[in-house]
Amino acid sequence: MARASLGKELHCIAKNEIGLLGRIVVALAQKEVFILHLLAYTVGEMGYLQMVTRDQDTDKARDAISYFIPKIDKRDVLLVEFENKVGSLAEVAKLLGNHGIDIRYVYGTSSDGFKIVGVFSTRDNQKACALINKASDHLGVS
Repeated sequence: MARASLGKELHCIAKNEIGLLGRIVVALAQKEVFILHLLAYTVGEMGYLQMVTRDQDTDKARDAISYFIPKIDKRDVLLVEFENKVGSLAEVAKLLGNHGIDIRYVYGTSSDGFKIVGVFSTRDNQKACALINKASDHLGVS
């Protein structure tokens, strides 16, 4: 099915400005922050950025962009790696729903065509992680 782990995400809110994302990623590069997952979008006048870095880079990333971003929250997230095939997300979503775990949001990427990494925020990330890993062990997936 999938393999899950717990991680940290920086959730940032700022007034949307042309060039803001460029300034942010340049500041991160200058501090040698390695970005694993990134989501950026706007709603009206506001810009939103959600980012997962390597564990050792999370605080460094926050420091690097705090000049540009007035509101930065560190959130717990669930990182789920699964096969890039039809229905693989459905298995994870069904498992969580059947165990009463509410998914607040999810976004994901596939870079190699073989696997997808989903960044999930649930009402109980630890329980979700344990359920996904138990189901994967039961199915013989590593």
